[in-house]
Amino acid sequence: MDTSYREGFFILKFMKEHSIPLRYIDQLALFKMRGINGISLSVHKTNTYRLNKQLKTISTIGYYNLKNYANPYYDKSSNRYNHISFDRLVARYYRDKHLKQAVLHTIEDIETTLNTKIASVLGKKYGAHGYLDFRLWCQRDSKNKFLHGQYMDKFAI
Repeated sequence: MDTSYREGFFILKFMKEHSIPLRYIDQLALFKMRGINGISLSVHKTNTYRLNKQLKTISTIGYYNLKNYANPYYDKSSNRYNHISFDRLVARYYRDKHLKQAVLHTIEDIETTLNTKIASVLGKKYGAHGYLDFRLWCQRDSKNKFLHGQYMDKFAI
């Protein structure tokens, strides 16, 4: 029987009482105690590679970042995470990271396209450097919502 999670419990209790920060191995033990599957804290030759990989992962990503991705699996009544493994948790983190990068890249493309189109329209209407003269193309003949409903003041330019 694997008793490493019980040993981890006593270590965590001691550290909590004495305000000692948790080591990475203790953070893994905390995940295991709270129901994250796929974590084995026993140190055998067959398990050393997996344990070292998990320790490197938690030292790179961080306990609280991973914990945020485990929140949808948290059951308040039992104070445990259900139906999630450590590997799936890490996969969720990287999938979200790649999605954020893709969205930001797309937003950058849209911004560049809009800037190019606006510059083209202003260039055709006011010449090559017409965009530099704000008075030429700003809204002056009607109320401007960005100026709280007032007309553009010739001195504001």
